[in-house]
Amino acid sequence: MKLAFRLASVVFIISWGGRAQAGFVDNGTELSQAIPALRSAIGNHPRILRIEVQPNDVIVEAQDPNNLNHVNRWRYVSHIGILPIRWVFGPEPVDLQLLNPDLEANLFDLDEVAFSATEKLGKAAIERARLQDAAVITRMEIERQTYILPKPSSGDVRWTLHVASGREQADVYANAHGDIIGADLSSTHRAQTLNLYKEPELVVDAGAAFRDTVGVDPVLTWVGIDTQSVSFLTNIADNRLGKLGGGLNHVASYSWNLEGLHSRLPGIDTSGMLQMLNQAATPVPFSVNDVDWTIVAKLEADSLAKVNLAQAQITGIKIERSSSQPGQAVLAWTIKITDADGEDISVVADTKGAIQRVLLPESRRPKLVWTDPATLANAISRIGTTFGPNTKISSIVADDRGGRITIDDPASGGNLATFDLSADGVTRASMTFALNPQGPRFGVADLALLTEQKIAALETDAMKRFGRNKQVYLESISIGAHIIVRKAGAREIEVRVRDIPQDSVRAEYAWIVYDFDGRALDFSSW
Repeated sequence: MKLAFRLASVVFIISWGGRAQAGFVDNGTELSQAIPALRSAIGNHPRILRIEVQPNDVIVEAQDPNNLNHVNRWRYVSHIGILPIRWVFGPEPVDLQLLNPDLEANLFDLDEVAFSATEKLGKAAIERARLQDAAVITRMEIERQTYILPKPSSGDVRWTLHVASGREQADVYANAHGDIIGADLSSTHRAQTLNLYKEPELVVDAGAAFRDTVGVDPVLTWVGIDTQSVSFLTNIADNRLGKLGGGLNHVASYSWNLEGLHSRLPGIDTSGMLQMLNQAATPVPFSVNDVDWTIVAKLEADSLAKVNLAQAQITGIKIERSSSQPGQAVLAWTIKITDADGEDISVVADTKGAIQRVLLPESRRPKLVWTDPATLANAISRIGTTFGPNTKISSIVADDRGGRITIDDPASGGNLATFDLSADGVTRASMTFALNPQGPRFGVADLALLTEQKIAALETDAMKRFGRNKQVYLESISIGAHIIVRKAGAREIEVRVRDIPQDSVRAEYAWIVYDFDGRALDFSSW
């Protein structure tokens, strides 16, 4: 039997029957009974600002139908002390402090919320939180999500369920229908100790979340994995913070962690600027389905085995289309490994996990003297294999700073591109360097004349010519069309010397130009 009384602004129900009352946070039936009572007190078709559900009471902040600029608070309780008495208190004025000052944009209809999903949602939230000890729902809130950038605004209606055990806590988010859409697990032990390099199988979940949320269109330009999260950079325009200039664009960026996939502040796409500086083709974006996310564990193990260093550990993983090598940009993994001395080694692998090359730190690379005839001749002998037999070469330069080759790059629409030479390969340079950009080109077949003996002979001759009256030092070897001497087209070699050991503004220089047969064409002395 139930007796209901209405006194002024208080509605209360006294019930008895000997049965313990369930809490509002874990019993959909109880909450479904509370909502009609609150609706009856507030009035038909109430516009709601916020609902807070606690174990023993339900608080509703609703727009005052008599003054639409005001909000009142109503409170429904299930017990007073040990008495199973249900009360509705209110109205009490609410002091509004809104991130989005537009009150109307913050309100929602009571009927938008599926209160019948409470019990099922509570169980799902506890499962999503995955706390180590037994957990319960301590509180629930329902209100519109608010955003600060680019300006304060209100979004969809959202549940927030607070999950706690004795040692941990988490917040789980659901839409108005009771479907979980995210979580804040930062205060859980699992999140605080998460290391994706030790749980690489979770990267598969990150890929799936991006696929489900953003789709499978080729919009990705870069994906990075660190210990706590997986970051996704796209080519999708995101101008929330305004537009940039100078070849820079704001693009959509996402991050996945144990809480799910989230949109972040816009990233910056620099490909347009780099294209202007380097005349390089913009890398083609890729799809989340172009990547086998299941091979990360094998990539880690194979990379560590390849470098074979004690106490080395994974400190970075990324996948992107790389144009560092000749030809079209290819999708490739890069595994960063840090050794015991803090130096970084990069292992590059293809999309199937096959290791392509290992990039050692500067301290572990061979100390090459690029003006040494044997070193330069060895690099020249690999050009045809590296770039192809039909490559058109603008210049090859060797000096104290290294060796580099500039070619007409088919991957860049025939524009010039410079590659830095190394002991066993090449890497695309960040800037294009050309002695005579508009000058003639020479081919791979011409390189047969540039033997170690030929280079050594030319260097010896130059040093002898200019070193008759002073000590001279070799400055550089430049192969290709000379900017001043134009007697052999592209088949010219400049040997430059200086009069002090180190290149500096105090140095004086002299040079001599030879053709590919070794004949001296012209020179400039001190």
